[in-house]
Amino acid sequence: MISIKWEHHVNKIAHYLNTHMLGEVIVNKNVREAFATDGSVLSYVPDMVAYPRATSDIRKIARFSWQLAEKGHTLPLTVRGAGSDTTGGAVGNGMIIATTPHLNRIFEYDSGQKLVRLQPGVTVNALHNALSLHGTAIPELRWDHQQASLGGAIASQRGAVEYVDQLEVVLANGDVLQTKRLSKRELEKKKGQQNFEGEIYRGVDALIEDNSDLLDEMVASDERLDHEGYVGLEMVKEKNGSFDLTPLFVGSQGSLGIISEMILRADFVNQNPSMIVAAFGDRGAARDALDIIDDIDPAAVEYVDAKYFEAAALAGKTFQFYDDAKEKFGSVAAIIIVTINDFNERARVRKMKKLESRLKPVEALVVGDADYLNSDLRALSSVTYWLLNPEKDDFSSPPLLDGMFVPLDRFDVFADALDTLAKHHHVTLALYGRPLDELWYVRPLLRMGAVADKQKLFKLTAEVAALVRKHDGAPFGASGDGRLGAGLRLESDRHQELFKKLKDIFDPNGTLNPGVKHGTTVHELAKQLRHGYDGAAATGYLAKF
Repeated sequence: MISIKWEHHVNKIAHYLNTHMLGEVIVNKNVREAFATDGSVLSYVPDMVAYPRATSDIRKIARFSWQLAEKGHTLPLTVRGAGSDTTGGAVGNGMIIATTPHLNRIFEYDSGQKLVRLQPGVTVNALHNALSLHGTAIPELRWDHQQASLGGAIASQRGAVEYVDQLEVVLANGDVLQTKRLSKRELEKKKGQQNFEGEIYRGVDALIEDNSDLLDEMVASDERLDHEGYVGLEMVKEKNGSFDLTPLFVGSQGSLGIISEMILRADFVNQNPSMIVAAFGDRGAARDALDIIDDIDPAAVEYVDAKYFEAAALAGKTFQFYDDAKEKFGSVAAIIIVTINDFNERARVRKMKKLESRLKPVEALVVGDADYLNSDLRALSSVTYWLLNPEKDDFSSPPLLDGMFVPLDRFDVFADALDTLAKHHHVTLALYGRPLDELWYVRPLLRMGAVADKQKLFKLTAEVAALVRKHDGAPFGASGDGRLGAGLRLESDRHQELFKKLKDIFDPNGTLNPGVKHGTTVHELAKQLRHGYDGAAATGYLAKF
């Protein structure tokens, strides 16, 4: 609830910005409440919502917030795309900066270098459609919800650094920084600048030099895919002295700067891949099959717990292949979906035949393009939607830790431990995985309207995180840690100190998405827990996997 006094100030701020921006600042209650939730279980009603139309608008907002902070007043700024973040990174107090309404242009595509320049509000689906005309795509985006924004994908996923060439970033004071890899000589010139950008380059370079031992440890453990904090720091400076701030902004969730434009790298892909789907009566057989599947070098592999299909059935949605498998085995443990996208048709056919042959000794029902329409097989992936949108009873399936890294060789014991945890808490836990990436997603069925289940949610989150670490994994392997990670304080004290120093370099006044990655407690998370996670809410997030 906004106090009358603060409401007066909010209206004045909105009026001032509206007279100086191309876009709009909205204080309407209904609009603010519409931005109170994202894909997470948290809820924060902002004081106002801004719809910038150009980079200049973001600059004016940031500069105004900086000037307020210098006078002792804080106006937090939270940049938001489609709002699919499941860690609470796209909600907050103060002002929401919404990029999707206006900052959604694809400026140009360089077919020679396969580079595309665009704004952060462009959706994954819009970019996919545009690039498909050139026979290209950004393969790493295949797991993102189609309505997710590119800015959000880059800001929340450290793995996105693989396809980011350059970024335009609005800094906390309103200045604009263009990222690219600098030579040692270029770095020294940047460090010599007597402005905020120069301060940042000097500060980051000194921080890297002062913490070289800790960064070496982070590099050595990088295979764990641990995305807590600002682990991109380890990628900023090369051994030859070259320097690039891009990895810092990728995965920073808007807490170091606001991405206003980007250049991404695409690649040629087969637009019509082949698929093979296998159903298993028990999880052990499915696990054995994963090693066989990995040997043929597929483009993608998805592991889907049968609980997703049972949830779909309760909602009245059926899948013929699943029903066939159920008839064969009596009950189904898991479905594995394999995508093969070699350009050469002969190669695809060869791989499919090889896989089908090698899966014969394993107890499985296997089908491919020749047995089912490709579209029918692709539809199997959409089954995750039905768990997110339970149609019956008052259950919902809020996220715990989406995209946990667990090594494939630990999958068996980890899955067994999850079953034990589910029985202990008397809750259903449905498992989805991307085995090639060793990333896993767990969804509980809870009554979020019940106090006991609300309390159970954080217990489950903490205990699942502990299980992940016990099995040599990392709770945040696919995306940033957001408010959830900050509240759980999962990283070590040394890492916390390092990341706090980095945050202070870029955001000395603490105006950029405060509480994300730092400064949030479990008590605060509990206070901001939303009252429900119903079908409508889940649809906004809608199974990005």
